[in-house]
Amino acid sequence: MAVNKTIFLLSTALLAVLSHYAVADTLRTVVVNPNQTIKVEYPQGYAVGEHEHINVNNQDDEHLYFNAPMTPDLYRLELQNDQGTKHTIQVAVKVPFTATSKKIEGYEIGSYPSPYKGLEQYQAPDGFIRVMQSDLDTYITKNVQIKQLLCKQTSGYPKFLYVNDDGLTMLEDLLQFLKGEGVNVTRFAFISAYRTPFYNRSIGNGRHSRHQYGDAFDLYIDENGNKRMDDLNGDGKEDARDVDTLYALFEKFHKQSRYIGGIGRYYPKSHHGGFVHIDNRGFKARW
Repeated sequence: MAVNKTIFLLSTALLAVLSHYAVADTLRTVVVNPNQTIKVEYPQGYAVGEHEHINVNNQDDEHLYFNAPMTPDLYRLELQNDQGTKHTIQVAVKVPFTATSKKIEGYEIGSYPSPYKGLEQYQAPDGFIRVMQSDLDTYITKNVQIKQLLCKQTSGYPKFLYVNDDGLTMLEDLLQFLKGEGVNVTRFAFISAYRTPFYNRSIGNGRHSRHQYGDAFDLYIDENGNKRMDDLNGDGKEDARDVDTLYALFEKFHKQSRYIGGIGRYYPKSHHGGFVHIDNRGFKARW
């Protein structure tokens, strides 16, 4: 994956379903299929900055229209205003995947189950982001790196990742919410994010675990770097009560945001510290 590319090979002859995205602060990644038509909303006063071989289908005062490249990879487009402020649109073009497949380039994906209760949000992904070892430190949002989201199964490279756009924006929105609530946090620490069905089954997790669908994350806050949940409630201890504190904040976030999903608390064990699960499954679940 060539993360420094700003090359967009755009085609107007073949148009896929139009997807509309807004540019977030500093860095916004959109996860798309090859040749998918994209409409990007961007701040007024910005224009396409330095780039190579980019052809925009159309552009008005607030939107860019282009097709994703045909070749799966990670592509970048810089927008810049007269003051030199930049926004980056990062386009992750997926490697196509069909539900009957179990591997991609030798990497075990496994079999996705039939959608939970027939719900659309439990459909198997139709593609995955290819990840090489050189991509691990790449930021996929302003505060999240690719290596934090990868499945933990043992394999060589390439590895494959699935994450969806709402999952990525939820992480950034949640982080900003916590800062606004006075929490001392610069970025999340992750216990788990994406899991392939192959790996999910190997650890005995639920058949329809939301971790298989690109918008579920097991998080904790670790500003002191000791691999344990920080003392969030200020009682001088790092214990289960800090998990309860983060859980309550996640609940408040869901009530005040557009996201609807699951929140679960996990208290410290011998093999891990405490953490809180959050996802965007589309209906409320608590544990």
